[in-house]
Amino acid sequence: MSKEEGKQILQKDKKDVPPRLHIRYIIVVMCCVANAFNFFTRTNWSIVILSMKHAFDWDMKTQQAILGAIYYGYSVTPMIGGWLVGKYGGFPVLLSTVAVSSLIALLSPLAARCGIGLLISSRIIDGFGQGMVYASTIGIIAKWSKLNELSTFVSITTSGYSVGAIASSYVSSLLTTSTFLGGWPSTFYIIGIAGIIWCLCWWIVGSSDVTNNRWISEFEKESITTSRPIAQDTEVYNIRWKKLAISAPVWSICIYCIGDDFGLYLLGTDMPIFFKTILHFDIEMSGFLSCIAQITFFLTTIFGGIIADKLIYQTKIKKIHVRHFFACFCLGLQSILLILIGYISYDWIAAILMIIAFGLYGVCTSTICANALDIAPNHSALVIGIAFTFSGVTGFIGPAVVGAITEIDNTLIQWRSVFWIAAGVQAAGLLQFLVFGSAEIQEWAKSADNSTETSSLIENSSRCKDRSK
Repeated sequence: MSKEEGKQILQKDKKDVPPRLHIRYIIVVMCCVANAFNFFTRTNWSIVILSMKHAFDWDMKTQQAILGAIYYGYSVTPMIGGWLVGKYGGFPVLLSTVAVSSLIALLSPLAARCGIGLLISSRIIDGFGQGMVYASTIGIIAKWSKLNELSTFVSITTSGYSVGAIASSYVSSLLTTSTFLGGWPSTFYIIGIAGIIWCLCWWIVGSSDVTNNRWISEFEKESITTSRPIAQDTEVYNIRWKKLAISAPVWSICIYCIGDDFGLYLLGTDMPIFFKTILHFDIEMSGFLSCIAQITFFLTTIFGGIIADKLIYQTKIKKIHVRHFFACFCLGLQSILLILIGYISYDWIAAILMIIAFGLYGVCTSTICANALDIAPNHSALVIGIAFTFSGVTGFIGPAVVGAITEIDNTLIQWRSVFWIAAGVQAAGLLQFLVFGSAEIQEWAKSADNSTETSSLIENSSRCKDRSK
């Protein structure tokens, strides 16, 4: 099909006629699915390892080493991914990383049978690719969203994590306890094939920005480019590294991400284990409760972004105050709940509080992920990449802490220490963000035409508020 034929089928190619199908909605859904795939491959392990440990006779320390291995690679590449997105665009980076991860998923059962060394190595390699996925989607959203859709689009994209985890909690639990393709190996085959299908769809529909998309109408392209202060042809890889390195708002995002991800990765990885070994639920119930927690995460992510956009563009509340409010609601309340869980001996009450605590992480999307686009719209993928490079380290530190504390005696008392550590790290991240966080475009992040772009930002922001009144 030719480019012209494609436009005739999907769009009315006139600047003054709305299209029948808004391509940016398809793009944001595709980015959401990419993150869903990314997180499915991670949370899948938290379920299937409960069966694999018996098949391969793995102790608790070995299990934690396998679960945390992916983060050795994941912690290295987000910043590299952000830079690659700036230089080459989000489309090729996202396509290649999902393709590699799909192949590794298909080969994971074979790697497990060959030995623990090969399995851990494949997990590390998978982490290298997965570390670039989120930065790619943020870079794409920065080019595809209107100004007053920013928090909403970021939230929808990020909600893919909970979608993937929900699917994993249900599908992995179901397949692991079945005889289909040997039980637990079938989970890897399913996600591998799904990833390849996504790659084919992205190859057809996707693009890094509105200027290179074959399906977008002139009307939609015009509405996006006039709304956003970002120049589509900006040399985003021409970066003022020195000023970026000493930028307090950038470091504030990085430290906040460390606090947020320490708790998120810890619960996301070990929540099913806590449900089974401490609260004494069986595998199916543990998977069901994990699924409910991810649904809660999904809802807070979506509605958090929508509410944030409404507060910013339909009220007189300053953007930074909105970001601060959501930061407190997330890490502040969540830290309190974690501490309480360590002192509650009633299984169902502890489970409910754990679900609420995990769900609150979704609110962070409206804070930190959108904040990267606030302070550096042209460099948002790089800022998120830098932040995730630092916070990705917590992905293997968290499971290592759990393994070290619970290795000898796996009881609620040991988990109480784990929750206190997580709450302390999160509180530190929250407090510094309240002090150093910003919602203003930073000087180092502005292009050569910074004065024009800043004026455009103020004008478009005011226009969005006026329209909503």
